[in-house]
Amino acid sequence: MNESYEMLLKRRSIRAYRPDPIPDDVLDRILLAGKYAPSAMGLQNRHFSVVLNRTLMNEIVAAAEGNRAAFAPGHVPFYGAPAVVVLSAPKDFRHGREDCACAIENIALAAYALGLGSCYICSVLPGLRDASVEAKLDLPDNYEPYGCICVGYPLGAAPEPKRRRADDVSVLR
Repeated sequence: MNESYEMLLKRRSIRAYRPDPIPDDVLDRILLAGKYAPSAMGLQNRHFSVVLNRTLMNEIVAAAEGNRAAFAPGHVPFYGAPAVVVLSAPKDFRHGREDCACAIENIALAAYALGLGSCYICSVLPGLRDASVEAKLDLPDNYEPYGCICVGYPLGAAPEPKRRRADDVSVLR
């Protein structure tokens, strides 16, 4: 099997991280992969805010809770990861959510390829869109967050894959 294709099948969402910081050169490579993700009309209308500050991560979670995000008791949305990349796009751009999602997927794949783990997180979106948090994300004018991904070194082995559905494909000829 092709190594790249195999990577697509082996990557998992990681929900426990070591506190070790990610070296800048590795983080730069992950972000570069995010920048090479497809974007509507090739406009690259998205912005990457890299949060390495644990206090800001906690503020995001607190703002999410203050804006009615509901987390299970004891749940830590960023799972102790040392980095969170927030993806934002122009508020009036029709394809902002899709462009951000494509960049997040590329980040997830690059992280896996470089020996790191990741987890795509949207449960904190009410916190990311809180005015107090948005002001700290260094966003371009008229941009808003659409999601984020935590990245770091996995604390343990990746979980086994869940069995895949057999009833979710329709082939129309």
